[in-house]
Parts: sequence; C-alpha cells; structure tokens
Amino acid sequence: MLIALQSSAYADDDYLTRSFEEVKSGSAIRLESASSDSYWTPGRLKNAKPRTPRVTVDKILNLKMSTKSDALVNGKTGIAEATNASRPAVRAEPDLENRLFVPETENQKSRARTGDVKRETPQTAVRPQSVGTQHAHFTSSRLIPLSADLQYPYRAVGRLFYTQPGVGNFVCSAAVIEPRIILTAGHCVHSGSGGANGFYANFAFVPAFRDGASPFQVWNGVYGIVTATWGNGGGRVPNAADYALIELQDRPFAGAVRRIGMVTGSLGVKTRSLHPNHAHLLGYPVNLDRGMKMHQVTAQSYGSGGINTIIYGSDMGPGSSGGPWVQNFQSRAAGQTGGGNPGSNLVIGVTSYGAVSMGPRYEGSSILDPRFTEILSFMCARRPANC
Repeated sequence: MLIALQSSAYADDDYLTRSFEEVKSGSAIRLESASSDSYWTPGRLKNAKPRTPRVTVDKILNLKMSTKSDALVNGKTGIAEATNASRPAVRAEPDLENRLFVPETENQKSRARTGDVKRETPQTAVRPQSVGTQHAHFTSSRLIPLSADLQYPYRAVGRLFYTQPGVGNFVCSAAVIEPRIILTAGHCVHSGSGGANGFYANFAFVPAFRDGASPFQVWNGVYGIVTATWGNGGGRVPNAADYALIELQDRPFAGAVRRIGMVTGSLGVKTRSLHPNHAHLLGYPVNLDRGMKMHQVTAQSYGSGGINTIIYGSDMGPGSSGGPWVQNFQSRAAGQTGGGNPGSNLVIGVTSYGAVSMGPRYEGSSILDPRFTEILSFMCARRPANC
C-alpha cells in the first residue's frame, strides 16, 4: 500500500490520474497541496526547526546488538537491487551570492541569550572522541574544503524545508536519486497517521545549501509518497520503512528549463545493503555548525536497532533526518576498482532516528527493501522522464 501527496503545480491532471490508476489502482491516497516560492520568506527559512525522532536511553540500553538479529538477517536476505548514480548533465555554475537568508553567528546567538559575547573555547580544552557509550566508532568532519559541497557527488545532497500545518516550519536533509526525485525520511514528509491529512506542505529543496545560500537554486516539491508502514505507523521509531520520495518541479537554470538531476547529478540506490557495510552519512545537523553547513560522518554497520533498522555510529543530531547513507562515496582514482562490493555513490540508507542523549552517539536507518522499490517504481512511472 502506498500513501501519496500531490501538488497542484501541474495542469495535466488527467495524465496524473491515469498514471496513478495504472501503477497502483486504489492503493494510495493523493493530496492536493499548494506550494509556491512566495511562501518561503527569509524569516521562515531562517527560523525553520530541525526534526529527527529520538529514542530513549532505556530503549538503547535494551538493544541486543547481535549479528543474528532479525533486522540483520532481513538486510542480508533477498536480492539487492541497485540504480546507477549519474553525474550532472549540464555545466552548472554555483552562485553563492544567491542568498536565502543571513544566518546568525554564534556570537549573535550568545548575545541574545546572555547579553554578552560568548567566549571562544580553546581547541585544546576538550577533545571529544568519535565514539559514544554504545561503542559504535565513527569519524565526523566538516567537508574539506568547505567548497566541496559545490562538486558532485556532494552537491546531490541538500537541505529540505517544509511546513507541518498548524505547527510550524521545519528542516530535514535529502538527496537527489533520480532526475526529478529526492529521497528523504518518511517523518520529513508525513506525520505517520491521518492518511492524506498527515502530509506536510511547502516542500522546498536546496541542494548544497551553505550558510543561508542556495548555489543551485531552490526546487519546489510537487508530489510526495511514503510507505504505508510509515504512514500508518503512528510516527514511532524505529520504523521498518521510514523513507519517502518527493518529485521536484522543473525550473529554469543556465538558459533552459531543467530537471534537478541535470544540474546536481544524482546518487544511485542499493537495497538490502545496510549490513554488513561501510558508508558516508551526510546531512545538516543543527548540533554541528548550527545546520548551516553540510556535515559528513564515515562509519560501518554496528548492529540492529530492531524493526528492520540498522545502527551506525554518528554524532549528528536533529536536522540530519533524511540524509543519505552512501556506499562507496567517491570520485574514483585511475586504477581503482570496486572490489567485492562495487558500485559508486549508492544510497543504502536514510537517517531515521537517534538517541535522546548525545552520549550513545549513533543513528539508525530503515533497511531499503521491496517497500522502497515499490514507491520508487511508482514515482518513476508517474510522469515521463522522472527517472
């Protein structure tokens, strides 16, 4: 079963209805949703809040990290399916002067809280280790250099803005995986209950977002879909299928109307591959650089989070939700081969949840399984050239 959201941005609604019925007749809920550039004022963008579901420490300590757990077995059974990554199709010059808003500095935020300037902490005063109380090791870093976010494959990742009606504006992370399709977490698209009424609105994706700038423009969402596992799951995590897809509206770029994948390139996807594996976790966590810069963590599969999810070590917090976990994140060197697990820049998971406390330092992802393949097939068939 699928649950889907539709924007009113397209005029060819007859085509959309036929396509919907042909692909999955009677099994999805569509929602008309008005989304426009005019909604996202600098103030709304600046004040959007992060959201990443957290699980309690008690629940973390009760996890059984066994290589024979159900989630790990499920992740290894069946046939892994993959789509290819694709480099940008056009020469797209980034414009860092295309500023959406001016973010506050740490000093400004501190002055607002205390009336004084926050004193910088010497770098040698604290040396946190990249491992938490769960002993899931990882490496965490800003991009080096920061301008790497303007290059493929980093530039296929961005910040997702959206509105929860009656509640407020929020941010997640997301990644381009097809010419018009981005992948994010289900909880960044739908509340987990309420059918069509559970969908959020005003989706706007900013690839390579940095310090309030949109170097590759802002792309509006026109159609979204979540799995029934998430849509009927009550918003609780861990969830067996906390992922979602959003179709983005084409827009003018470099003298022609483009699909986003032509500008940013796209990552591929590989199902049933979260364990055993090693990945690059990417996103915009607000606990690191206030979510104003893309952040990266490298880690390997650590254990089961239960309910078809896998845990990797990470210090990323709220705001990283929906960010991709990428196998073989790379620009290949001459002579480099894929070894026994080939395939460059393939998304194997999506940040779904973390711990309430930063002590355990981990994040969890649902295993991409046939539920993901089903919603991707639906989205690819929904409109010509989506994939």
